[in-house]
Amino acid sequence: MTADKDLDARRREAASWFATLNQKRVAASDITAFSQWRRNPQNAEAYSRIETMWEAAGSLKGDADIAALTQGARARADASRQSQSRLAKSVVPIGAIATVAALAVGVALWSSRPQSYETAMGERRVVVLADGSRVTLDTDSSIRVKLTRGRRAVELASGQAFFEVRGDRARPFIVRAGDTDVTAVGTRFDVRRSGDGAQVTLVEGKVDVSDRSAVSQAWSLTPGQQIVTTSPRHAVRTVDVASETSWTTGRLIFAGDTVETAVAEVNRYSRTKVVLQSPGISRIAVSGAFNTGDVEGFVSALVELYPVVAERTPTGQIIIRDAPAKNAAVR
Repeated sequence: MTADKDLDARRREAASWFATLNQKRVAASDITAFSQWRRNPQNAEAYSRIETMWEAAGSLKGDADIAALTQGARARADASRQSQSRLAKSVVPIGAIATVAALAVGVALWSSRPQSYETAMGERRVVVLADGSRVTLDTDSSIRVKLTRGRRAVELASGQAFFEVRGDRARPFIVRAGDTDVTAVGTRFDVRRSGDGAQVTLVEGKVDVSDRSAVSQAWSLTPGQQIVTTSPRHAVRTVDVASETSWTTGRLIFAGDTVETAVAEVNRYSRTKVVLQSPGISRIAVSGAFNTGDVEGFVSALVELYPVVAERTPTGQIIIRDAPAKNAAVR
């Protein structure tokens, strides 16, 4: 049996078990047989994918494209079922299997097509891909996803995203950000688009990072390491991953960042922009934690800590200027 035929056979068996185990009554003998069948890691993986596809089908039932694909797959399954012997229905619930198979086919066809996801300014969004991987999109971010039998590809067109990749050695998970490629199998990492490259931070597992714009530029990261491919020196460094990924929980944590850097980060999450016109504090290191989008709280902290004043312009900007005395009010 070829690898493709073996995979298809496992999928059919997995669909059959899924249908059997989701009946109102399940025989003890079926549970025992299923446990034995699932001891094979490849069978367990096939069953897990059926579960993932079923969940994805439920979350996408309002999508016109997936509805059309599923309807076509179910029609083909119904036609095949009607041509089978009536004796088959006394062995397994063919109708339920056909439904699972139809949905699996529909979702598989849908997931192989490029899909785009994006967030608005200040928005954070979690996307569960058809393979079970999760992507958390940061503010004003955009990705394009294409899942095929041999490869899982994500293009980070803009912004930042945190990836929790489901392991599948047969299908590498590749994130492309400009000229930077990040390759993973099963791991958790953060990618932030930066010009034609990216900042990559590894939280768990292992990733390989390469720069297609340069010759022989490649790095293998271990947890807690970060690489910025647009940096002139291309040095791998150790970072505080909790701070680097705090945005995934709606927090911004600054630990020794300059005020200038902190202002730029705060501005990413709000349409109310802070304009720093204070050379005296722009390079000062700052530490603290703020909720994303809490511009007022951030500005108030600056005014409390440093000799600056905050003035609001008619256009809604908040200007930070040097002042001879502290002023805690934002006008």
